Amino acid sequence: MIFQFVETMAYEEIVSFLRKKGVSFKMHEHEPVITIRDAEEKAPTLIDGLLKTVAFRIKDSFWVLAAVKCRDRIDYRRLAAALGVNRRELRSLSPEEVMRDLGYEVGGVGPVPPRGDVLTVFDEGLRSAKIVYFGSGKNTLTLEVEFDKLLAATGGKLCPIVHDTP
Repeated sequence: MIFQFVETMAYEEIVSFLRKKGVSFKMHEHEPVITIRDAEEKAPTLIDGLLKTVAFRIKDSFWVLAAVKCRDRIDYRRLAAALGVNRRELRSLSPEEVMRDLGYEVGGVGPVPPRGDVLTVFDEGLRSAKIVYFGSGKNTLTLEVEFDKLLAATGGKLCPIVHDTP
């Protein structure tokens, strides 16, 4: 029961945050999506511009949401450098921890912080993005927003955080 309460709070906090910041958004309902493959099959119109967001915790410190293009892979060393921390302090979280501590359903993590102690980092490859799609806290609802407005609202950092392509 507490998981349902927390999950609902993340969604409500995200939507409330965007509204308070004056960010217009559209909602796209779909079947539950957990992986990029799920998105390709169940919500193919959202793939172009879809962000993958991974939650991290800096040891004994703050939370981080790292957002990249859906097929990119996060380079942990680059992310740690962008945050000014040692790589060993950067810890990815299990789906259970993300649900318990941040309130996101598996597949519903997005770059909008559900509370004030969460920092968002976007890969610099998103700099020219116009429209992006991302998790709403629920894995059955994806949000659509203009990237520049999302970046400004979240106060997110643009940094090189993905692996170089060979």
